[in-house]
Amino acid sequence: MKSKFIRCFLIILAITAFSCSGEDGMDGIDGADGVNGADGVDGPDNGLGIIVLSGDITNNEAATSLNENLGKNTHTISITNTTNLTTIDLSGVSSLAVLEINSNENLQNLNLPDLESTFESAQIINNPLLESIDLPNLETALGSFTISSNELLASINLPNLTSAQNISFSSQPLLQRLSLPMVAQIGVLSITSNENLATIDLPNLTELLGLSLSSNALIENISLPLLESTNIKNENSFTLGNNPNLQTVDFGNISEVGSISIFNNPSLTILDMNALVTVNSTIRIRSNVSLTSTSFSNLKSVETIDINRNEALITANFDELETIGRVLQITDNNVLSGLSFPLLTSIGTENSFTFRIWNNDLITSISFPNLENLGDNISRSIDIRSNGLEILDFNKLGTISSFSVRSNATLTSISLSAIQDFTSLRFTRMSTVAIDTIVGRLVSIIPAITDTSISLIGTASAQALTDIETLRANGNEVSITD
Repeated sequence: MKSKFIRCFLIILAITAFSCSGEDGMDGIDGADGVNGADGVDGPDNGLGIIVLSGDITNNEAATSLNENLGKNTHTISITNTTNLTTIDLSGVSSLAVLEINSNENLQNLNLPDLESTFESAQIINNPLLESIDLPNLETALGSFTISSNELLASINLPNLTSAQNISFSSQPLLQRLSLPMVAQIGVLSITSNENLATIDLPNLTELLGLSLSSNALIENISLPLLESTNIKNENSFTLGNNPNLQTVDFGNISEVGSISIFNNPSLTILDMNALVTVNSTIRIRSNVSLTSTSFSNLKSVETIDINRNEALITANFDELETIGRVLQITDNNVLSGLSFPLLTSIGTENSFTFRIWNNDLITSISFPNLENLGDNISRSIDIRSNGLEILDFNKLGTISSFSVRSNATLTSISLSAIQDFTSLRFTRMSTVAIDTIVGRLVSIIPAITDTSISLIGTASAQALTDIETLRANGNEVSITD
C-alpha cells in the first residue's frame, strides 16, 4: 500500500509540475519623443503536454516539431508507426509520465541523454533497426518499463538505474548481456525469450518482489546474493521456466514470496531455497529432468506443494514445514527414495484439501508423524500409490474421510495409533505384523466404530481374525484377502 501511495503521489506531483505554463511578456512602453519602445519579449513557452510523431514524418520534420512543442509541460511522448524516421533526439527531457517508442520501421538512433525518471509507463518495442538503447541518467522507472522485440538490439545501457516498479526485457534475439549495476529495488522483473542472453548482472539488487525468467536459451545461472525480503506481504511469483542451460539459482536471503514455480529447466541439478520461511501461495517444481535435490529446510508455511515429473529427483527437504494451506501433491518422481515431513501438523481448510502421493515407485518410507489436522473439508482423503512403499507413519492422525494405500511391495510397518474417526481404510499387501497393528488399533477405539469400510490384503494372525469379527459385529464392512 505504501509503494502504491508513493507512486500516485509522484505521478500527481509530476503532472502538477508539467502543467505550469509561462505568460506572455507585457507590451513595451512607448518611447519618448515619438520613438516607439521595443515590444516586450514573450515569456518562456513550456510546450505541449502530449507530443505524437507517427506516419511518414522525416527526421527534419520531427526535429522541427520537437523544437516547437517540447517543453516543461510535456509529460507524454509517443513516437509510433513511423516509416521514414531514422533518428530521434530527445535531449533536455528529464522526466516523463509516458514514453512510447514503438513500431518504427527505420529508427536506428534514439537519443535520451537527460532522462532521469518515468512515472507511468515507458515502452521501446518493435523497432527492427534499433541497435542500442542508452539511457545514461535514468534513475527511477515507476509504473511499467518495457524493452521488447527490437530485432537488432544488441546493447542496453542503464548504468544509473536504481529503482524500477515493473521492468521487462523480452524477445531480444541479439542481446547477450543485461547489466543493471546500480539497481537496488525492483517490483517485478521479467526476462523472457532472449535466445542469446548469457549474462544477467544485478550485483546490488536487495529488493525484488517478483521474477519471471523464462525461455532464455543460454542463461546458466541467476544469482541475487544480496536479496532480502520486504516488510509487506508478497503476493508475487518467482518463475523459472524453459531455460535449457540454467544450472544454479541463488535468491540470497529472501524469506517470503507469493509463489515459486520451477519447470522445464533440464540442466538444473540442485535447488536450495533454504532462506524461505513463507510462501503465500504455491511451490511448483515440475519436469526438471536433471534435478536431484530440492531443499526448503526453513519453510514454515505454504498453501500448495506440487512436485511432479522430476525424473532424477532423489530428495526433497521440508524438515521445518508446519502448515500446508490447501494441497500436497507429489507425483511421478521416479527415483524419489524417501518422503518426510517431520513437523507438519496441518493440511487443508474447510473449502480445499488434496493429499496425493502417486507413482514415486522407489519411495520405501512416507512419514508424517505429527500430522493431526486435515481441515474441515468433507472429502479429506489421503491417496498414496507407490510400488516400493514399506513404512507408513501417520502416528497422530485422528480424523479422516478415507485413507488409501496401493503398493506392490509389502507394507511392513504402519503407525496409525491415533486414528479415531474415518469412513474408509484401504491397504494393499500388508505383513502379518502390520495387519495385527492396524486391526488392534481399530478394535480398541472407544466408543466402538461403526459404519466404516475396511479393506486389507495379507495374512492375518488368529488374534487379528478375532478382532475383525468384532469389527464386523459392530456394523463395519471388513474385507481381508491373502
